[in-house]
Amino acid sequence: MTATPALERTITTYLEGRERSDQPENIHTDAVALEMGYRGGLVYGTSVYGWATPLIMDLLGEPWLRGGWADVRVLRPVYAGEQLTIAATPAPDGAYQVDARDGHGRVRVAITVGLGRAEWLEDHHRSGRLDVEPLPSPRPLLRLDTAPVGADLPALRADARDRLARLFDEASAHERGPIVVDGREVQSPASFAGRMTWYTHACWDYAGPSLHARSLVQHLGVVDAGEPVTVTGRLRAVYERNGHHYSETDGVIFAADGREAALTRHTSIFHVAKR
Repeated sequence: MTATPALERTITTYLEGRERSDQPENIHTDAVALEMGYRGGLVYGTSVYGWATPLIMDLLGEPWLRGGWADVRVLRPVYAGEQLTIAATPAPDGAYQVDARDGHGRVRVAITVGLGRAEWLEDHHRSGRLDVEPLPSPRPLLRLDTAPVGADLPALRADARDRLARLFDEASAHERGPIVVDGREVQSPASFAGRMTWYTHACWDYAGPSLHARSLVQHLGVVDAGEPVTVTGRLRAVYERNGHHYSETDGVIFAADGREAALTRHTSIFHVAKR
């Protein structure tokens, strides 16, 4: 039996808004990233996921959008103007490993995808706060020693056309066009992952730059491109590693009609150690 051949595409990375100087906590700008010891604004890991999405769709098709899973890990910084080769190879149990590598062969972002139910769902916890609330004002400060681990976080409604959702939908549409299901343009899987970045930022004051480290996503259905979503979450854990402070949040993304569109587990570095 012949093995499934690897699929790949090459992307020249780009980063919208990297020149901005009015966002003192945004590590995706040159000014803040340089201060933290990086060589320039960091490309969103979710953008790389978006660029990989057409390749994933070639492998798994529409069933992945309705009942597949993804594990997205940001392993190394990605900068604007770099060339990344995104290649897929078969993994156990019908899954695929989709790695974004730089010109030296180093994996910058590692993505594992498959169909069916993800193993991490066995200990995923839903929030009991389901009624939509206003954005927290002021946002509580998130710290290792006072973080309310196990607490249900507010249910927040998000516009499907806000800046982050647009950014990640456009990353998936780059070169190929939007994702269309049953004749309707739908939100990118990358937009679902990025929605949790928006959500945790909306829930917490990090008092400094933050980074997206990992996204686990279980897809349950598609959401139209212009459709608002509601996000709920529970703070699962906080911990320190190599000077960085991490948080893990279990989330649920609801479509406008109330159905569950995705289950998530989002890992953020909410305190970034200077390099």
